Amino acid sequence: MEREQLKQTLRSLHEELESQDAVDPELTELLGTLDQDIHHLINQSAEAPQMGSTVDAAESLAARFAATHPRAEAILQEIVALLGRMGV
Repeated sequence: MEREQLKQTLRSLHEELESQDAVDPELTELLGTLDQDIHHLINQSAEAPQMGSTVDAAESLAARFAATHPRAEAILQEIVALLGRMGV
């Protein structure tokens, strides 16, 4: 259940950022890496060592988006919560 919710939340994040006029290229790159890491976690059943770093990366990005993209920040916080419920 959480995996599907996480996938939908990632789609929402992408849609939100695509609707924005300007997103810092560095943040876009970091989000791409986070997206890949999350998809890797979703598709693996075994625990991977990067799980904690994925949550840390999502929290860090949320903080960076807080001032300039509050909706994206809220979506990233939702992703962090979903990862937590998945035991990541």
